Amino acid sequence: MDFSSVTSAVSDLSNKVRLDGTPAEEEPEEDQLIEFVTEEELYGAIPEPIPANKVMPDWYKRLGQYVSNDGSSTNDRPSIQSSTVKRCAPFMEAMTMGWIIPLAAEVEFTAQDGYVEYGWEFGRELISNHSLAQVGGDMFPNSEWPVMKFHNFWSINVPDGYSALFTNPLNRPGQQFTTFSGVVDLDNYFNTVNFPFMWTGGEFEGIIESGAPIIQVIPFKRDSMLTDATAREMTEEESLEAERTSNEIGSHNSMYRDRRWQPKPGSRMLPNRDE
Repeated sequence: MDFSSVTSAVSDLSNKVRLDGTPAEEEPEEDQLIEFVTEEELYGAIPEPIPANKVMPDWYKRLGQYVSNDGSSTNDRPSIQSSTVKRCAPFMEAMTMGWIIPLAAEVEFTAQDGYVEYGWEFGRELISNHSLAQVGGDMFPNSEWPVMKFHNFWSINVPDGYSALFTNPLNRPGQQFTTFSGVVDLDNYFNTVNFPFMWTGGEFEGIIESGAPIIQVIPFKRDSMLTDATAREMTEEESLEAERTSNEIGSHNSMYRDRRWQPKPGSRMLPNRDE
């Protein structure tokens, strides 16, 4: 996999966003910036990376917070509450973490009988093919369709000690492709990172628009990762706490969202207590 080759436009300082999501205009310390940089002739001509919470899918925007009696979603709270994923803090937080790198220009696809053809008018190469043998050939679970690669034109600067998870945009079903995931130590690698993907859209003929989310970038500090683990029986005290938590869940809908969720650096949308 070639991870080593690594929407609307935001403001002039949008390529300098704090890791905690606060605006760059507030003059943060330099080591708190993540920078997305591209060639001079491309800057302003292609969609910029954007915080993931700024490009929410249309289906999610339309979704109500509760399930009504007829099975549809609604924002009116029913007498017996049943919530949708609109009120699920873990679901929303995964969806909104980090940044989205969008497709640089529109691409026309035709997928039929296990073959995918593509074309564009953009002046740079946007997609290239991978050999299916690189993922095991016929052993690969999606071997009936090809593996390809999105070309990315953004290089990334991060503070020392930071890596980034590049992954298919989280909790965003419905795309014609699924991008492979990879971790890159960006503090020690300054270059573009390209994004291999497999075609998962089946038979298709149409255009994927410029600005479509193709990858989610989630930076993390390496020395803060947990590396050791153990497994054991639950203690009596832990068993009691788990039972208390279960009872609290049963007595208060959206308990985790309202009482247990904690703000985190990089969590720029969660949760709206008024909703």
